[in-house]
Amino acid sequence: MLRRVFIVLMMLSLALATDAKTKTKKVVKRDSITIYGRVLCEGDPVADVAVTDGFHIVKTDSLGRYAMASHKFQGVVYITTPSGYEPVCEKRIRPQFWHILRKKREVGEQHDFHLVKRDQTNHRMFLVGNIYLQNSNNDLLQFKQNVVPGVTKIAAETSLPTYSMLLGDLSNNAAWYSREFDVGDAVSMVASLRYPTMIYTSMGDQDHDGAVPGTGLTDYESERHYVNTCGPKYYSVNIGDVHYVVLDNTVFRNQPGNGKYPTEIVGRRNYDRFVTSDQLDWLRKDLALLKDKSKPVVVCMHSTTMTANSKRRISKRLTKPEYVDSLTNCFTQFKNVHFITSGAGDRRISNPKEVPNITEHAIASISGERWRTGNNGYRQINTAGTDAGFEIFDIEGSNIKWHHRALNGSTKPFRVYDMASVGAYYRDNLDVQSLLRQHPKSFINYGGNEFKNFIYVNWWGYEQGATLQIFEDNRPLRVRQIHQADPLYVVTGPTVTQKHSRQKPRFGRNSCQHMFRAQRTSSTSTIKVVATDPFGNVTEEIFRGNKPFKTN
Repeated sequence: MLRRVFIVLMMLSLALATDAKTKTKKVVKRDSITIYGRVLCEGDPVADVAVTDGFHIVKTDSLGRYAMASHKFQGVVYITTPSGYEPVCEKRIRPQFWHILRKKREVGEQHDFHLVKRDQTNHRMFLVGNIYLQNSNNDLLQFKQNVVPGVTKIAAETSLPTYSMLLGDLSNNAAWYSREFDVGDAVSMVASLRYPTMIYTSMGDQDHDGAVPGTGLTDYESERHYVNTCGPKYYSVNIGDVHYVVLDNTVFRNQPGNGKYPTEIVGRRNYDRFVTSDQLDWLRKDLALLKDKSKPVVVCMHSTTMTANSKRRISKRLTKPEYVDSLTNCFTQFKNVHFITSGAGDRRISNPKEVPNITEHAIASISGERWRTGNNGYRQINTAGTDAGFEIFDIEGSNIKWHHRALNGSTKPFRVYDMASVGAYYRDNLDVQSLLRQHPKSFINYGGNEFKNFIYVNWWGYEQGATLQIFEDNRPLRVRQIHQADPLYVVTGPTVTQKHSRQKPRFGRNSCQHMFRAQRTSSTSTIKVVATDPFGNVTEEIFRGNKPFKTN
């Protein structure tokens, strides 16, 4: 009886609904309301909370009530969690800021949201790219033994609220059916391992259902499993002074192609890279609710949107250049915007002068090269040689500092190679020599004498405002940036792949965008490498004579 009275009062009081963007009253017919409910904190109403179905945004009234006339197209209703609150969590890590809509489009349904208070003025955010779980390459075991303990140890460094954002490619859609392990299984597995922080997710190209054929509705239909198990594909959350926005910039096509498909997959799993118009419409409404345009906005998505060269000139990376413009134009009023992406798999931070208010952080994959080098018995690195790990944002009010952390917790932003030792290893290792003979156009033979006097530094901490110095007996050497392969990756990745392949594998030309080198004058001198990040943190490495080339 009390519930019926509440529903009647809800319908009557919200017949005049508040439009979140214009703050004007507009008449909503009582019988057209299809979603309604309350937002509560420990039983008390929370006013002025944005509630959305992915198209409309309404705000709760003084009693924490909301209602909207929704066509329920996205299949979910969710809130923008206000600053100073957290959603209650399922299994301690999955924030319940969203609900699946289960009734027919014209039938009203009630969904309430429950919050708890939390001081988040200062907090830490783990940004995790490409966990790529598929029940292969011992990935589940590696995640359990390396990732969870690593995050747990680093999270324990601070008493501040700590969160994680998974930036897409949580799974491998080619293996959803053949290995019976899909994106829902990936998230459930992470939850079961007592991952130490609350987890938010974004969608990647590998999180679409490849069993959906290529039609005009492929992108929408292939997202349904992700939405039903992980939540909305675009949303926002306020944590402290930071407004976090999650977008989906992979548009799944799954067009027919040649060749045999994996089990139950019906297309070549191709996709375009852009943010759809309905997301952009919602994004503009969401951003219009932010009063202070100087506070940080952090936008999380999967595919790289843009990079910048050494002169800070922009390179637009979405399917068409105008797709980048349509996204960046949404943020012209904001002074401090950060795009976070993981689709490239390697760390690269860009602040193009064409959009000086936006910095894009392309982060390294936590799975390295899809868990392969770790499964081969070596350290987990990606194709550019960057240590597998995650980016950490440390936030104090509106101030953000960032750095890369390896799975073992190391903050070291580089690896140093004495190419005399690398060359000796390349010449003596029969497997490496076999790889070089069969793929001379893909890999550099570092066994040549022309490399023996060089010091190579793979510096994945390279970004605007950072510096790298190399000294020989306290004398500064000239440092040059080069685009050449990481010697360790060649040994721990392609060399092992070829050795164990039944058929000759194909390799593209491998290079690293953040490789630097200097030439020494003596093989017995003392070498010192000094890297300084934009925040003044200094990392040094010193060795005398020849530094051994270690593969593990």
